[in-house]
Amino acid sequence: MAASSHELGAWTLSILAVMLLGSCATGGGEGSAVGQVWAPDCGLEGGPFSLNPDFFGMQPSTSVEIIDMRMQRGGDIQNVSDGVSFFIADPELVKNEMLGVDIELELLDSPVQMTLYLNDTCPGFSQIPVQYRSVSGTVRFEELFVFWIDNDTKMTTAEFTDVELVDTSDPENRHAILSGDISFLFERGRPAQTFAF
Repeated sequence: MAASSHELGAWTLSILAVMLLGSCATGGGEGSAVGQVWAPDCGLEGGPFSLNPDFFGMQPSTSVEIIDMRMQRGGDIQNVSDGVSFFIADPELVKNEMLGVDIELELLDSPVQMTLYLNDTCPGFSQIPVQYRSVSGTVRFEELFVFWIDNDTKMTTAEFTDVELVDTSDPENRHAILSGDISFLFERGRPAQTFAF
């Protein structure tokens, strides 16, 4: 049976994440993501949720000038981990004009998007992955390290508030509300993970 467009889209996002973060730099960090998650397929019915991240990684790409950053529980690949990712489509705009500003996440052209993935809490649901994208709420960066421009610091600090994340194919039943923060020190070095295929 042919895969649906939803399944192909989720698969494509997973492959892109592995490619982008396969050579990411890890650094010292701390953060939180707390709230509620609804994922009926794996028994999450809106009870209290806390990510408790202990892995932080950043993949700056000078070729297309984007940043992909994540915090997650454990240092395994994203396909088998729980975490939150921040895709910063316009890092220079955020750094030069939006530090200390609440960035609305519901806008399609927002310079920042967030994603929640729960591939450890909800294993074995490859046909219906728990990967939600932000549709409302705010994120505010106080510091942002942008690899290809001059920086006073290698720290990135941000706080996100009342972020609603949904599975766009079933937003009423599959969604989350999260607030939290991240403080991340970029350290360039060896790839964060070794991938075996």
